[in-house]
Amino acid sequence: MALVAVTAADIANRWRELTPEESAIIDTLIEDAQDILDEALELRGILVAPDSERWQRAYVRVVASMVKRVLQNPEGYLSTAFTIDDYRQEYRRDSAVSAGVLYLSDLELSGLIPGARRSRGAFTIVLGRS
Repeated sequence: MALVAVTAADIANRWRELTPEESAIIDTLIEDAQDILDEALELRGILVAPDSERWQRAYVRVVASMVKRVLQNPEGYLSTAFTIDDYRQEYRRDSAVSAGVLYLSDLELSGLIPGARRSRGAFTIVLGRS
């Protein structure tokens, strides 16, 4: 069972109204995205969702982002071109969208790890202490 419930409405509210084709597969994509995210969180010791509403909204946002990337480019095209006679227009997709597969980015995961802080280097000077 997923740490936080995510619905098709959560995806639509963050993006756009889903087409009938997208609605047919959205629950499966959400479930798969939650499995990927929950496994990554379990590996980092998070077995139960924190009570923080902010954390739970972040969880929903991450799952929605994962699913949206797939829905934007289900075939995984890197670029799309339109040609009419001598006119040619080409669109190149962002690498995050061009994969066309469900994945969790390191940045998305780090936002869900409580207490994760940027490490300090050997030459860091901490100001404000006496």
